Amino acid sequence: MTMDELIRSIHTLENHLQKFEEKYELRSEDFYRLVAEDKIDQTEEFIEWLGVYEIKLKREKAYARRVAEMLATTRIPLRLPLAEPA
Repeated sequence: MTMDELIRSIHTLENHLQKFEEKYELRSEDFYRLVAEDKIDQTEEFIEWLGVYEIKLKREKAYARRVAEMLATTRIPLRLPLAEPA
């Protein structure tokens, strides 16, 4: 998966998670913690929410790993599109 695909995938997953968060008025991080503590009954919809969140976590970890690798091998300062000149 390219960096572009990885970033797009993370955004798509975030949009999907937002629908659950708005419906249940609960952030995914908090939902995940409650599931881990076995404080929520598992419904079909909650299993989907859990799966989407876990995929997002894996993609974010892959993204962070790639950024760390890129920064470790880059010798010139990176210039981000939104960075203002110093």
